[in-house]
Amino acid sequence: MASPPLDSHGAWYLLRARRYAIAGVGPIALAGTNFSVSFAMLRLEAPGDFGVFTFLFVAAQFTIALSAALFGAPLQALPATSRGGPADGTRAIVSATALAAVLAGLGFLSLARSMGLPFVPAGCYALYTGAMILRWVGRAWCYATDRPLRTAASDLIYAAVTLGTFAVAAGWLRIDPDNACYAALATGASVSLASFGRGYIAMLFAGSFRTFWTVYREIWRTQSRWALLGVGTTEAAANAHVYLVTLLASGEAMAPIAAASLLMRPINVAQNALADAERPQMARLIAAGAATELRRTTRLFLGVLLAVWLAAAALAWVIVHYFPAVAFSQGYDLGTVRLAIVLWTIVSFLILLQVPLNVMLQAGGEFRALAAATLCSSIVNVVGVALALAFFGPVWSVAAMTLGWTVDLLLVRRAAMRMQRARGLA
Repeated sequence: MASPPLDSHGAWYLLRARRYAIAGVGPIALAGTNFSVSFAMLRLEAPGDFGVFTFLFVAAQFTIALSAALFGAPLQALPATSRGGPADGTRAIVSATALAAVLAGLGFLSLARSMGLPFVPAGCYALYTGAMILRWVGRAWCYATDRPLRTAASDLIYAAVTLGTFAVAAGWLRIDPDNACYAALATGASVSLASFGRGYIAMLFAGSFRTFWTVYREIWRTQSRWALLGVGTTEAAANAHVYLVTLLASGEAMAPIAAASLLMRPINVAQNALADAERPQMARLIAAGAATELRRTTRLFLGVLLAVWLAAAALAWVIVHYFPAVAFSQGYDLGTVRLAIVLWTIVSFLILLQVPLNVMLQAGGEFRALAAATLCSSIVNVVGVALALAFFGPVWSVAAMTLGWTVDLLLVRRAAMRMQRARGLA
């Protein structure tokens, strides 16, 4: 039987399934690695030391998210937004990333030392943070240049090297957990850069930073500063309950909310993985004016997310009703956990409805519109969570977030429709 033509529906969906599979392997490996390292440190370290590790690890992840906003998202949007060709913009962004990684590494070295970490693990932690910034932007570059296999290879190398190094150092050589952990993270992040190839590594050190900054200033004015604002407001919209419940109630009050959220984590993994894969594809479709293909891609994107949402919700329901001992100790109020899972299911549904349109706006360089939407939703969520805590109780802070995410969904949909009409994609 002859192979189907490339423009047939079957071939199109097969290519998309392959892309989604490749995109999902890496984030799953990353999530598993971070969880395994954190769990091992929990078992090996004293509570105070584990608290320092948790703080530093979270700080690094937030910095990586900031670098993705400053450099990664604009890099992937260049095909849709660059006026004179994306080559100069690419070199500008990658070179600025190298400078940012050095500055971040020095800053985190000082932070780690100020928190009592010895120089060697502090240096490894600084190297890990800088290398991860370069790695995350390298992932964006690979997606933007249609090299998804290199991205998956980098993710898998990071996972294998980090876990292998940590297991050998802590388990076989009996090295101090701090030294073993931070050395493993730094080694995994550094070695994983090799999969991006000499082209990416060369761009990190090519040319004058002053010349490239002249180009990047335009990118900052039109894209990066709005993407940065979007990260900050998204953090407020997504995690307002974490800060307010913990500060105004207690860590114990936060526990069932966090436990329920953990069961819905596969949805976040799928959202991040598919967004990384589809953003550069949408940028090319927007630049080409391929309205029909763009709509078909958006529908498939949403369909896959809905399937993951249904599977995660069903699994969470089965665990909490039939096998609660698998995930929860006797100290948890299962009634509160069940209510939190229902509320998280609703919130995650509202979030995933806007994800494809959010990615489309990023691909089109509409970071200002996205920042405005998340700013409004973050304000609504902060006020809603505070009122829920004052009048109803901690678990209802999750319900309050439905208001903010509904506002975000409406504003993102309106911005996407406006962009499509303006560019002849409606």
